[in-house]
Amino acid sequence: MIPSGLRSPPPLRSGAPSPRPTFDTDLLRAYMKKLLQTTLQTAAWPEPRDRERVKAWMKEIGERVKERMIEIQPRGFKYIVMTQINENLGQGGR
Repeated sequence: MIPSGLRSPPPLRSGAPSPRPTFDTDLLRAYMKKLLQTTLQTAAWPEPRDRERVKAWMKEIGERVKERMIEIQPRGFKYIVMTQINENLGQGGR
């Protein structure tokens, strides 16, 4: 193998602060717990013909979580929120 003269960058010092911003996940987790309790506390699984209500819950929860993420850390991140609500039929989830 012919040496190309290229070298790897020097390793970062372990004591050096990270240049990336950090996201406060604990703050978001507490918000999500409260949001889910208040949004779904009195909710009952709708009849098959009324599945639009489940879609509305997922949309509302997803939008509010994303808004809160932007409030917590408005710069330095791209946010994707995926919301899924499943009916518990006593079977394992995937």
